[in-house]
Amino acid sequence: MVSRLAAILLIAICVDAVAEECGFDAAGMMQRPGDATGPTEVFIRLYVNDITKILDVEQSFVTDVVFRAEWADPRLVHEGPTYCIAQPNQVWDPRLQSLNRRVVDSARPPEIRVYPDGKVFLVLRVFGEFSYESDLSDFPFDRQTLPFTIVSSFGPEDVVLRSEATAVGLAERLSIVNWTIDFAGVTSGSHFLASAERQFARLDIEFEAVRLTGYYTWKLIVPLVLVVMMSWAVFWIAPVHVAPRLGLAATSMLTLIAYRFALASILPPIAYMTRMDVFLVCASILVFAALAVAVAVTYAADKGRDAAAARINEIARWLSPLLFAIVLVTAFWL
Repeated sequence: MVSRLAAILLIAICVDAVAEECGFDAAGMMQRPGDATGPTEVFIRLYVNDITKILDVEQSFVTDVVFRAEWADPRLVHEGPTYCIAQPNQVWDPRLQSLNRRVVDSARPPEIRVYPDGKVFLVLRVFGEFSYESDLSDFPFDRQTLPFTIVSSFGPEDVVLRSEATAVGLAERLSIVNWTIDFAGVTSGSHFLASAERQFARLDIEFEAVRLTGYYTWKLIVPLVLVVMMSWAVFWIAPVHVAPRLGLAATSMLTLIAYRFALASILPPIAYMTRMDVFLVCASILVFAALAVAVAVTYAADKGRDAAAARINEIARWLSPLLFAIVLVTAFWL
């Protein structure tokens, strides 16, 4: 079904050399068809040729997509052997636009095709950047919704935008890495514009993007786990070796801070904690605790309290891994 839809929409954007321009008289044609019988139904087909980027910091995605709007206008029935090309000032159209577009370039100008039975197809292929509202609470194990929000300049009493799963397609191979993309659903409704104090017909076609965690697991989480485990070595070094104990704990702490800055460049400045933030904060606390224990043991040994120093070291040896296991489960599984 997806391949069939792709073929239909991609063929639709190719210019047919034998297609002629429509000769309709513009007088009266700009009025909405069927305005006396209820709203005009506009059926939307969409095919995503490619998604090249999902930008977490900008909360946007870059895509190449084909839109096709279909509606019936009995006044445009003609005897031609195939469709004809109409100009925007010759026929009525629902005046569609993408509500969440940012920077969009048309791969070719919009084309209005009128078939002999009065069916009208508005075909548009665009490449550009679209916005989405991200929820990074589960980062890096999150999933995001990538919408195509289409609105008409007419209200829901005049135009109804409709689509269905079989009318939405996605290329089998996409340029995007670290994500899997699947169709999520279609919602038809209305959009209230406060500045105009009125409702507009609206259609949301959504895709679900699931982040692949391999990169973050091997590039971030595993090295950070090793850094925390490295800090435990201070519990196995004799208290008399003050410099190695303090130096190892301090190095672990500085490494975590460096990772923290690296992570800040990946995500937008959000006001809530992600799973990775919880892990980094708790790991930093544990490493700082290891540094504090190293100082306490050194101080106790310097005061001649060797038994107390040994006891603190012994408790820290088994307590630190236990607390770290709780951190891992809390941050990434609960």
